[in-house]
Amino acid sequence: MEIYVLAALVLVYIGSAIIGNRETVRKIWTFAFICAGFLTAFALFALRIKQQEVMLTADNFNWYFFLYVFGALAFALGIINLWMYRRPLWNMLRFSADDTAKE
Repeated sequence: MEIYVLAALVLVYIGSAIIGNRETVRKIWTFAFICAGFLTAFALFALRIKQQEVMLTADNFNWYFFLYVFGALAFALGIINLWMYRRPLWNMLRFSADDTAKE
């Protein structure tokens, strides 16, 4: 499922990159990544509160599905965000803080 989600989101990203300007596209996709992360954390929190047992019940199954879907979305959105911010990330990893202060 993650491959299909990633492929669909990459196509949507390409479409939004063609239509919108660069800063708006970055804001939208970064916000989507943050939201998917928060929803995944919420699903984990809900499972932790219910004290999940070994056997899966129908009540807990919906939380696992919620966790899986938004976890897959967070994974795909994370890859897209790595692509969008590849130059700043590469510069951060390649140069030290002293090099950037000189520039």
